[in-house]
Amino acid sequence: MSLKTTRLSVAALVMFLLIQIQLAENGYASRRTKIAFTSTRDGNAEIYVMDGDGRNLRRVTVNPARDELPTWSPDGAKIAFVSNRNKDHMQIWVIDADGKNPIRLTDGFVDSYPDWSPDGTKIVYDALPDGITVMDADGKNKRRLENQGGAHPSWSPDGKRIVYTFGQIYVMDADGRNSEQLTHDVGFKRMPSWSHDGTRIAYLANHRIWVMDSNGKNERRLTNINSDEHASWSPDSESIAFHSFQRGVGIYVVDVTSGAVDILLRDPDFGNYDPDWLYPGGLSVSPEGSRITMWGRLKKFASSLR
Repeated sequence: MSLKTTRLSVAALVMFLLIQIQLAENGYASRRTKIAFTSTRDGNAEIYVMDGDGRNLRRVTVNPARDELPTWSPDGAKIAFVSNRNKDHMQIWVIDADGKNPIRLTDGFVDSYPDWSPDGTKIVYDALPDGITVMDADGKNKRRLENQGGAHPSWSPDGKRIVYTFGQIYVMDADGRNSEQLTHDVGFKRMPSWSHDGTRIAYLANHRIWVMDSNGKNERRLTNINSDEHASWSPDSESIAFHSFQRGVGIYVVDVTSGAVDILLRDPDFGNYDPDWLYPGGLSVSPEGSRITMWGRLKKFASSLR
């Protein structure tokens, strides 16, 4: 066997081992991520956080008002949510992930369904009756993007487009231009959510979770219980967290490939809903922030073959 053939065989073996290590790390990363959600376990709707495997539950908000619809900032430092702390108005608030420094960002009549831009500098949300609106992450520079009654906006992972619903599923540029309808069949659709790898969109139809390619093709139903709501993608885009009441009041996760459903958190006496899975983001960042990443290994290995 020639030296060149030997080097290629070794390279193939090392690449195989690196892929296996990365697969293991992806599972580790999912376990290390967090899920924010709403729960009524303490008497009224409050924001809670748990690990991606359903463990280590802790309360974030403590307020007699209703705090709902949490969504993580990309760096995991803050959580935006919806609350009626300002009398009967539902408005967007933001709080540190440890529960400190709550700040009201909007002053509309009904502001809901916030979603952070991938770079963390903006938040898009529903503003009734104004339509889909975007603002800076500190609540400044509000600007209406869509005024036809669209709802439930979700940013694409590259920050260039926003998916939303207006009976059917639509996408538009992040500046509100070039709206395009993705779905065209009969049936009311809600709450689209872009996968973190940018390849798929999940949405709700008839209280079931569906997925399709990001161009609107290959639609398929993922769950079959008439009570599955609020789809939130896992960091690896292989699973979706959701809440369901007919399955038993709680939060579940469904495998996008197999459709297998597992329980993350289920309580018979109170509600757990509105899950939002923290995406730690960035291919060069390891779950612990200090471990060697796949990319680091590949660069080191490539250098050794020169």
